[in-house]
Amino acid sequence: MIKTILSHIDFLTGQIEMLDQEVAERVKDYQEDIDIRDSILGIAQKMAQQMLAELGTDRTKKWRYLRHFHLYASG
Repeated sequence: MIKTILSHIDFLTGQIEMLDQEVAERVKDYQEDIDIRDSILGIAQKMAQQMLAELGTDRTKKWRYLRHFHLYASG
């Protein structure tokens, strides 16, 4: 039973690594945007990538109030 569980954990770890590589490949053109978000205290690379995926890369979109951005981001 433990061997099965450990084998499954190894499989899932491999899947996570594969997906991490795919995400890195897809967002490589937006590394500057990711680095800007990553410079915020408490935001790491993966969170910065997720923010990019959720909020997009359109820097021209202006938020009249921070509350509007919060409502958009929290969906």
